[in-house]
Amino acid sequence: MKIFHKYNWFFIAILLLFTLSLFISCTTPTYNVAQNGGEDTTPLPPLRIGISTNAPPFAFKQGGKLQGLEVDFALQLGKFLNRNIQFKELKWDNQIPALEADKIDVVMSGMTITPERSYRVTFSKPYLRSGQMLLVKTKKAGLYVNGIYSLMGTHPAIGTIQDTAGDFLITKTISRANITRYSTTAKAVKALEDDDIDVFVHDAPIVCYFAVRSKSNNLSPIRQMASEEYLGWAVNRSNSVLLDQLNSFLETQKSNGNLQQSIKHWIPFMAQILGE
Repeated sequence: MKIFHKYNWFFIAILLLFTLSLFISCTTPTYNVAQNGGEDTTPLPPLRIGISTNAPPFAFKQGGKLQGLEVDFALQLGKFLNRNIQFKELKWDNQIPALEADKIDVVMSGMTITPERSYRVTFSKPYLRSGQMLLVKTKKAGLYVNGIYSLMGTHPAIGTIQDTAGDFLITKTISRANITRYSTTAKAVKALEDDDIDVFVHDAPIVCYFAVRSKSNNLSPIRQMASEEYLGWAVNRSNSVLLDQLNSFLETQKSNGNLQQSIKHWIPFMAQILGE
């Protein structure tokens, strides 16, 4: 009888151990499999966003806080990827070098997709159709109704932002152009208001933004676009995974209407300008 009870307790103990092992296997969290076959428990690092804060409505500071269309897009992207966002404020001409040096993961700064830049970085699908636009004094707008063609043969003083699409366009299109290059849009607009230049050529969303918010309220954008361009986000050419994620994010935002809603919020006049 004692032998029976001894084996009975033995089988009960085995059953309890088996049940406990099943419980542990069901409650143990799973992790991504690392390249060596083990479990990778390392959380993803913050997504480093390269941004220039002197280009409203894309990105600017108000009261020390980052605001703008690209800021909203970056925060929405972080939620979509379930990753924290870390903004890296950079000068415009440092954006692509920082991307190439792996100091940032993506440029989200109202960057125009150009063949020259595409040699160095890879762009997402476009998120906004844009182009170069002229900004002039309202009293002189009649002189520039033909857009960029009005600049040919007249030699007006033209302001651009160094190393931007507008700068490249004027350099290539206007023979012996009288160009003054500025480091920020605010400086160029101030020069226009002070009659230091006759025309400012820059991205349409930025031109329209400053025309509406000009302190002197006497600046007008010339509706005839000097070019048709598209804006996109730039990533390192070797980062195909992030590129796919950006494009997936864009498709989702387009389908649910969030993309158009954000653009309309920050650039309400663009649809009218582009006829969309």
